[in-house]
Amino acid sequence: MSTRTPTKAHRRLTRLAATAVTLAAVTAGLVGVSGGPAQAAGCRAAPYSAKFGAADAFMQYNGVEIISYPKYPSYYRTTSQCKDIQVRNTGNGKDYGPFDACINFYGRATCNYWTHVPVGQWRNLATNVKDGTKFYVWVRIDLGKYYGFTAVGDW
Repeated sequence: MSTRTPTKAHRRLTRLAATAVTLAAVTAGLVGVSGGPAQAAGCRAAPYSAKFGAADAFMQYNGVEIISYPKYPSYYRTTSQCKDIQVRNTGNGKDYGPFDACINFYGRATCNYWTHVPVGQWRNLATNVKDGTKFYVWVRIDLGKYYGFTAVGDW
């Protein structure tokens, strides 16, 4: 049998309930923060760091193509205005469709990981990138399904 008085038991339950509510709020906050690419948004309203895209005007290609931006020997460089490298698909969903993108850091032979970028959405392609880091954005699009793509980037 418990020796606690009803007042002490009530206080203990109140503290447990408050802890549970706090834990739930913190967990909900972490879910929002760790949502990763789906939660990305440009770190500034505009102008963005870059605008890029491609179109198969003469319908020469009929399959998946990988395109690097900017064109070699140029490269992008991160700024102090953003911690992440982010891309927004500005396509219309019909002619200019979704694509996959990744970051190829300068001097590397491959990219970090491919991220799907749906039409009208922002996606983080790399997080917590050091200021002044040189990189390329690689875009993979199926030119058999879409005419091309358009995008903006922020870093």
